[in-house]
Amino acid sequence: MKNILFFGGGNIAQSVIEGLIKSGYKRNNIFFIDRNTKNKKKLEKLKIKEFSRDKTDQISFFFLCVKPKDALNSFKEIKQLKKNAKVISFVAGIKSNKYIKIDETTKFMRAMPNTSSRYGLGITALFNSTFSIEDRKFIDKLFNKVGMVIELNKEIEMDQFTGLVGSGPAYFFYILKVYEKELLKMCGNDNRKVNEIMVNLLKGVSMSINYNNDLDALVTMVASKKGTTEAGLDSFKKNKLNKYFKDGLRSAVKRSKEISNEF
Repeated sequence: MKNILFFGGGNIAQSVIEGLIKSGYKRNNIFFIDRNTKNKKKLEKLKIKEFSRDKTDQISFFFLCVKPKDALNSFKEIKQLKKNAKVISFVAGIKSNKYIKIDETTKFMRAMPNTSSRYGLGITALFNSTFSIEDRKFIDKLFNKVGMVIELNKEIEMDQFTGLVGSGPAYFFYILKVYEKELLKMCGNDNRKVNEIMVNLLKGVSMSINYNNDLDALVTMVASKKGTTEAGLDSFKKNKLNKYFKDGLRSAVKRSKEISNEF
């Protein structure tokens, strides 16, 4: 089992690390670098060791998991740690050529996992720039441990994936907040009961899609003519919910494209 280092220990790094541990990846093979006290405590609670510079040669892959504004400088730090470092970037927006210009000999690829990786239900997009076939296969296998993998043929596709799937869980959580508020009124502010209702609803939705992926048919199964469901759906249509949701998705994709031009 190869040693891997997470340069940055925020939410997405923690999600992937938790998923790897649950899949059987040994804690002793995972390291991190992060100056943030909260992140350090969370990773130490997971029994992940903070990186020691005397073990640089033992690290096979470096995962760059920082904010876009810190990405290029952090990449330089990694290259100072190990000249021939193999780097996988989780950073949204910033394209491969920005890193390769810093070091043309670098071995580099991009990955965009989402936070569901901690449950083994992640969806990770991979775009390979300069990794060897052997190393690419290892990274593909690694992310399959925490969910499913989508290999992209064009780097421009990473922007769409980032906006639609990488950010996807947050969109559902945002919509559920509205739903939660109304359920709390119905359930006398019983948070536990509301959580159970939402979890069961989502499980039912998931199983329904798995059984029948025709979404129009699934809507029809629930919505009877002149019934309560139809009234709710008609209101959504009247208030152009589809349009505004689509606009939000497009804004996220656009922002991913803009980030690359800022750094």
